[in-house]
Amino acid sequence: MKNHSSPPPPASESNAFLLVLGGTVLLGVGGVILSFVLGTPLMAQFSPDPNAFLIGVIATLPLVIFLWWFSNTTLEHLAAFRRSQIKFFAEIGFSFTPARIALMAIAAGVSEEIVFRGVLQTWIDGYAPAFIAIIVANLIFAALHMRTILYALIAGLVGVYLGVLFVLTENLLAPIVTHALYDAAALEYTRRAVDKWRTHRF
Repeated sequence: MKNHSSPPPPASESNAFLLVLGGTVLLGVGGVILSFVLGTPLMAQFSPDPNAFLIGVIATLPLVIFLWWFSNTTLEHLAAFRRSQIKFFAEIGFSFTPARIALMAIAAGVSEEIVFRGVLQTWIDGYAPAFIAIIVANLIFAALHMRTILYALIAGLVGVYLGVLFVLTENLLAPIVTHALYDAAALEYTRRAVDKWRTHRF
């Protein structure tokens, strides 16, 4: 009887994925450590409130609408940027699977929200008005996503949106849920776009 199961991924591909995932997790660990250093206890900002979870789910919708528009726009500058992003992810060193997408989305949602909303925005908010805290934290967020200027700009604007959501809900759970769900949608779009790019290429 033949075994029709898929072969295991090459070690280099698994290593590349684990490197990306591990880096994201380490960012979150660093955020937890930084929260103690700066005196911004994370548990005081987090509550397992079903309403905050639901708000986080609903707040994903505008970002998904933006993603749909971006994936379909014919504006040349944005279309060229979209093609460059697809090519980048096609050459990242590992393929996107549902399990990998879920792990990456959860890791990014938790780790990045801990660092940028839970720690940096909260810490700055202790010394400046909330809108200053949102802007400064997301300038840093954008800078760390400076693969291209446009990519950094989009990341910064999404970060501002998440920062406002955090202020309105006063619960880190809401932006974590929104961030993770949006990343899952974006990565699934990327998976499909990469598959299509490879098909047309070969």
